Amino acid sequence: MASGSRSYSIASFALVTVLAALSAATPPRMLTFGMLALGPALAAASASPPAVLAIGAYAVTAAFAISTWQGLLGTLDQSLRLLVMIAVILISLALARHHRRLLASSAEAGKEREMLAAFAEQSSDAVVGSALDGTITSWNGGAERLYGYTADEIVGCNVRRILPPERLDLLDHTFAELAAGREIHLDEVRRIRRDGSSVTVSVAVSPIRDPTGAIVAVAATERDVTDKKRRARAERMESLGQLAGGVAHDFNNLLAIIVNYADMMADEVTPDGARDLARIRDAADRAGALTSQLLLFAKREPTQVETVDLNTVVADAQELLGRSIGGRIRLACRTHPRPVTVRANRGRLDQILMNLVINARDAMPDGGDVTITTGLNTFAELTVTDTGAGMTAEVRERLFEPFFTTKPVDRGTGLGLSTVYGIVSDAGGHIRVDSEPGSGTTFEILLPLVPAAAPALSAGTSS
Repeated sequence: MASGSRSYSIASFALVTVLAALSAATPPRMLTFGMLALGPALAAASASPPAVLAIGAYAVTAAFAISTWQGLLGTLDQSLRLLVMIAVILISLALARHHRRLLASSAEAGKEREMLAAFAEQSSDAVVGSALDGTITSWNGGAERLYGYTADEIVGCNVRRILPPERLDLLDHTFAELAAGREIHLDEVRRIRRDGSSVTVSVAVSPIRDPTGAIVAVAATERDVTDKKRRARAERMESLGQLAGGVAHDFNNLLAIIVNYADMMADEVTPDGARDLARIRDAADRAGALTSQLLLFAKREPTQVETVDLNTVVADAQELLGRSIGGRIRLACRTHPRPVTVRANRGRLDQILMNLVINARDAMPDGGDVTITTGLNTFAELTVTDTGAGMTAEVRERLFEPFFTTKPVDRGTGLGLSTVYGIVSDAGGHIRVDSEPGSGTTFEILLPLVPAAAPALSAGTSS
């Protein structure tokens, strides 16, 4: 700004000097000394009021001197032209002040834009800008960390690249809403990272307007809420576990009384009465099995653990699982070439496999494929994948709650997956679910890995 101001001031001074020389060389009747008013007018572009005043004073002084030398002192022509020059100087002064304010405002706005750009770049949230057709135009560091794409890789691509299949049909409607000037806020939506994994984010999308007020782009701020959602679910499951454990413990005590009295009365009743007591005992035993599952979910069942190779568990269970799912479903087991050893209860690992495979079978009434794999990473991995109907986000959210089921009343108690959750949690592991309607379901179980050479001890107990 200072350099430009000096340039205009120098040019104005030079212009007045040249015009003064030309005026002095022309005949007095041409009255060319009035042209010196062009100097202050040019100086207005400098946005420097002092420069305009200085050039104006120089121009008026030169015009007065030239016109006086030409014999025009005190004439109407001299007075009128000098008054016009003074008016031009005042107008130029006002223009210079206005121009100065505009430049200052523009510089301030530029600093604010630079600061906002720096804030956006350093934000831990993903800040993504796009055109109204979904083409990505800006991608900050938070977006790189969240999604795994660099700005060079993703700018110019469509936002569809990070959207899951279930949201693609809504994209046109979303951009239509934004083009109409509406903001969009979503608390929990799924996005797809570069490696194909899912992440849950909260999203705030706003339309961007140009100086005329027309909407030309959109900006989205996206925050990873996966851990928050996981913690909330863990807290909810913990609360449910405490409730279920307390109910199951008290109910077990009542069942024990019922069973004991049934056994005591067995020798004192008629044959018909004995059959009725047997039915009571059978119902009590089934109720006891349900409370055992609840206690597993609540992690209140003592567990005898040993070092177990998941490859062996899968191989040994393959024949039984194959018979359990029927002929229309194909079962494939793919075990890791190296031992995948964990510290867990062998019977409960079998229970996990059975529950997950039966769950997969029920999701494929017309047949399909179930694949069981083991793997080694930071954790020992056990994965069960089916090609069934899949499930909605609402179902996934409540999947492990006791007694929650989408099956008919006569086909399930809603305790199978809650039992799996309790066993995995008790073993210090985690369970993840990836499923979309029509796209099948994958259960991934991660258990703490132990060295394969660890001795197969079975005395450990946890509760």
